[in-house]
Amino acid sequence: MIKTQGLTKNYGKNRGVFSLDLMVERNTIYGFVGPNGAGKTTTIKILCGLLKPDAGEAFIDGVKVEPKNIARIKKTIGYMPDMTGVYEQMSVWEFLDFYGAAFKIPPKQRKKRIEEVLETTNAMDMIDYQMTSLSRGMRQRIALAKTIIHDPSVIILDEPAGGLDPKARIEMRETIKHLRNLGKTVLLSSHILPELASICDTVGIIFKGKLLAQGSVQDISHQLQEHLVIEMTTDSDSSEAAALLARIDGVDNITPVDNSQIRFAFNGTREQISSLLSVLIQNGIHVRWFKEDEANLENVFMDITGQSNN
Repeated sequence: MIKTQGLTKNYGKNRGVFSLDLMVERNTIYGFVGPNGAGKTTTIKILCGLLKPDAGEAFIDGVKVEPKNIARIKKTIGYMPDMTGVYEQMSVWEFLDFYGAAFKIPPKQRKKRIEEVLETTNAMDMIDYQMTSLSRGMRQRIALAKTIIHDPSVIILDEPAGGLDPKARIEMRETIKHLRNLGKTVLLSSHILPELASICDTVGIIFKGKLLAQGSVQDISHQLQEHLVIEMTTDSDSSEAAALLARIDGVDNITPVDNSQIRFAFNGTREQISSLLSVLIQNGIHVRWFKEDEANLENVFMDITGQSNN
């Protein structure tokens, strides 16, 4: 649904984006991860036709992002910047009606559409509120309602959870998942890494304008981890299992969690994990739970960008 090839915008002094190849599948949530200044917003502005690249190409649903196609691109994309300007003197209804008119939605259809987007963003109770009275979290919900007023198939959100309290972030996360369930494709830019890990189908990690990794959190984690971390729960005292593991080559850092649970590192391959489990069972260890502790997105990002303390 979103594709870039060799996308480049060079501001000098290693600022911008360089040979960026994004691939966002239809009806998925793609997390665009990177620190401030990494090139996320530059990429988004190019995708929306707001900025011209120095080189490379971008496509939205197969349509090339270029001046002759901008009107079509704008109908396909809903873009919510990190800070959305509002007309303070308007009510929520007037604000959404204004944007509905800007997208040339007929007056008879606008009323229904406004109600639909307020329902989608869980903001129906704000319909008569003045924009000036809204909290940061409320404004973000109305900004999202405005972003989808024209029913775009691609939704691009730049730091949508920035400045929100924990409750508002949870609500925003649930709304984004609901949009995917409605068949939308969502590109979500953020530096709040745990937020992305919990909702994204795919992530792209950008650093200093270059895409360093792209794929599912699990796939990227598997590429990076040199030592697998295993969590195991037994039906009895875990000390016997720990003693057995200590005699197996490749097992290290055996740590009891409680009387029945232990964690340990294994520097073998994933194919060898099943053999390791077989050894435990053959030696009379009753294993109730045995799984890999996947790296979280924050650790993945630190490893990829070379900022890990390890």
